[in-house]
Amino acid sequence: MAFRLPTMLAVLLSTAFLLPLSALSEQVLSLSEAERLALIDDPATLRYRELAEARREAAISVRQLPDPMLIMEVMDVARDGISIDDDSMTQLRVGVRQTFPRGDSRRLASERESAMAQAEAARSSNAELAAVRAVRRSYLVLAEQRAILGVLEQSQPLFEDLREITEREFASGFADQQDLLRAELELSRLHDRLLNVQAQEAVAQAQLARWVGNEALSRPLSLDLPELAEPAGTLLAHPLLDAEQAVIDAGNHGVELARQGYKPQWSVELTYGTPTQRGMGMPDRMSAMVMVDLPLFTRQRQDRDLSASVHRREAAQYAWDEQARELQRQLGESQARWQLLSERERRYQQLLLPQARENAEAAEHGYRNRTTDFNSLVRARLTELETRIEAVRIGTQRRLEQVDLLYLLGENA
Repeated sequence: MAFRLPTMLAVLLSTAFLLPLSALSEQVLSLSEAERLALIDDPATLRYRELAEARREAAISVRQLPDPMLIMEVMDVARDGISIDDDSMTQLRVGVRQTFPRGDSRRLASERESAMAQAEAARSSNAELAAVRAVRRSYLVLAEQRAILGVLEQSQPLFEDLREITEREFASGFADQQDLLRAELELSRLHDRLLNVQAQEAVAQAQLARWVGNEALSRPLSLDLPELAEPAGTLLAHPLLDAEQAVIDAGNHGVELARQGYKPQWSVELTYGTPTQRGMGMPDRMSAMVMVDLPLFTRQRQDRDLSASVHRREAAQYAWDEQARELQRQLGESQARWQLLSERERRYQQLLLPQARENAEAAEHGYRNRTTDFNSLVRARLTELETRIEAVRIGTQRRLEQVDLLYLLGENA
């Protein structure tokens, strides 16, 4: 028999490697895998990335000089004739005009667009954080419903045993018909709760499928609720504040850009002219011209533009303050709830769950020995069931608050 053992082991190993890929791919859908699938093609994240790239391209564009203008001109055509060949005064001119914008307006406009590109990039980071938060919440809600479903399914044999015990006691004359009806009622209520949780599970599956797809959702989830990283960031690291700060920076550049309106704009023109009548021996002509506008009356235009830019910058600062206060409020509320739920979860794991289990076992033992009445036994079993379900819900709520904390602190761990 000893010589056959290596042969059998080899056959088993080869069979394992020949398993179909569908069996090997039946892996547990972890939370990290769900996050990765959700971020592959999230429309909100991609939208802000495209907007940021558009702003970067615009920053390069606005820094360039305006396109030069080609000038073609026929000068001094005689009014009493349409022929230009016989007129010694008529000239054909061609030239180029280049405009130079006011002061540092090109550089400032480019810096303003770059600041807005940073704002869009920060909004893209926030959309990514929001997607991670949403998929985590959907995953946890689905895991909660499946965990509660498991608790109810595990409790079903206990309530079936309770009915059988009551039937035997009723047949022996130690229980009345009301006890039997109560046992059947509680078992029917348990079946109804199973149906209700299955309906909530279907809703949670649809919500998670929006992020990971139906194919990934067909994989089983972990039996235990996932643990998340401990929140350790700072509120100032949130990308929403980064986006508002970038808007403030763009507003500062906008104010400086408005101040450039008090400076003149220059244009330079170079032209080359030739007479239409070549027989007169007249030479060709060249001309150069410099044009400058004079911002002398600034009250209704430049002053108003500057004032508007200042108001926009101040509004951006108030938007940052408002966003910071709102995030601080959410952070304070989530931290308070998270700490209380963490304490409740520890109490359930260390005290309430063991006590509920021991109380139910003692009540069943007493009922079998006829030292405890039926109602006490039913209450003990229901208390154990509700305690187990409440422990699942508290654990889920604690993790959901932790998800919100990680989002508010700008963490993607």
